[in-house]
Amino acid sequence: MDYILVIPAGHSPVLAQAVEAWRIAPVEVAHNPSELTTITGEKGEPRMIVVGATMPNLVPNVAALKKKFPNTRLIVAGTLTPEQLRDIQADDVVRFPFPLGYRPDEDPVWTPMHAAKTAAQEEVDKPTGKDRVVLVTSAKGGDGKTTVAMQLAIWLAKQKVPVVVIDADYAGNAHEWVKVANPAQSIAAFDREIPFDRAAFEGLLVNRGGVKVLPCARVVHPDALVRAIRTAKAFYPVVIVDMHQGWTPQLILAKDFATHILVLTTASERRISKTVEFLQELKDKHDAPAKVRVIINRVKHEDEERRVRAALGDYDTPILTLPFQEGLAVDTDPDFIPIRDSGGKDQYATAFRAMATRALDWNPSKNDETTSKGAPKKPATQAKKPGWFASLFGGGQALSKKKGAARR
Repeated sequence: MDYILVIPAGHSPVLAQAVEAWRIAPVEVAHNPSELTTITGEKGEPRMIVVGATMPNLVPNVAALKKKFPNTRLIVAGTLTPEQLRDIQADDVVRFPFPLGYRPDEDPVWTPMHAAKTAAQEEVDKPTGKDRVVLVTSAKGGDGKTTVAMQLAIWLAKQKVPVVVIDADYAGNAHEWVKVANPAQSIAAFDREIPFDRAAFEGLLVNRGGVKVLPCARVVHPDALVRAIRTAKAFYPVVIVDMHQGWTPQLILAKDFATHILVLTTASERRISKTVEFLQELKDKHDAPAKVRVIINRVKHEDEERRVRAALGDYDTPILTLPFQEGLAVDTDPDFIPIRDSGGKDQYATAFRAMATRALDWNPSKNDETTSKGAPKKPATQAKKPGWFASLFGGGQALSKKKGAARR
C-alpha cells in the first residue's frame, strides 16, 4: 500500500510530524517490533520507511529491514558515526531536523557517502580553540539573553575585537541595540545554500560603533543558522549567537559549533526548576566541546545566589552572577535594556566585566579601554567627548528614561 512507515526510536512524535509535513503519503508509526509486524501485516510493504538514528543496533536492524522490504526506500534520520555511515545499508541518510527543502521523493541529497563527507567537513568546522562561538540561551524567556549577548559584544568591541552577533531568536530584537528599527536583511538570507563572501556577508549586517548584528527573522531554520555560523566564524574571531529559549532544533545543531554556552537564569523558583531540567537535557545530549556556564542574572540578595547554587549543586558547571541594577531601565520590550551611569560608580559594570572574563575564558587586552578596577582610563591630553559606547558602558551621560519605562 502507499504509506510511509516511521520508526521514531527516540524522536517520537517529532519525527513522525516532520514526515507528515512532506505530504507524500499517509504515515504509520511503529514504536516497537510488534507494532511493525501488525502494521505491515495489515497494510503490506510500505512505500518508504523512515528510521530514527537513535535506534539500538542501528546497522544490523536497518540491514534486516532492507532484506525484509527490498522494494521499499529506507531513510535513516539523524546523526551517524563514521563507522555507521560506512556500513549502513540505507538508501538515504539525512540529518534531523531535516535540511531545509529536503524531499525524499526526489534524488537523494544525503547518500551515505555524501553524509560521511559532510561529517568529515563538520569535524573541520568545529571549534579549534582559536576562536569563540558563544551561544547565549536560557530555559525560559525573559532572563535577559539579548541584554547579555549585546553587552558582551559591546565589551569586546571596546577592546577592538571584531565581533558579530547572530540573532537566532525569532522573537528577538538585537538590531534595536544598534538603533535600526526595521533592518532590510536578516538571517533568512541563509535559508538557501548559497555561499557568501566577506562583502556579501557584511551587506547583511547592521552596524554601529563596531558592534555588528545579523538580524533575526520570523522563522529561523536550523540549517540556516548553521550556515550563518559557518560563514560568520570564517570572518570574525568572535561570534555571539542570541538563541531562542529552550531546547530547540536550532540549539541542537548550533551547539556542535560552540566554544561556550551561556545559560541564563534568575532566582525565581519556576525558572530555577526549568533551568535544572534544561541543564540535565544539555548534559544528557551534549557531545560537543563547548564549555557550559550558568549566569544568575538580576541578583538582589546573597540568598538568591545561594538558592540557585544549591539547586544546581549536582552539575559540575561554573556559576557566575550579575547583580540587579537600578540603572537599567526596561523599555516596552523587556529585552531592550540600555546601560546607564556605569562608569565605576556602581557595581554592575565591574561585575559584568568580571563575569564576561570568566564566562569566555578571556584574557583582557592591553588595549582595553578600562582599568582592572572598572574606571575609565584618563587620557593624558584633552578628554574626548563621550560617545555611544561610553554612554552605554564607559561612563558617559545617562540616557534619558522613556516615558512609562519600568525598572528591571
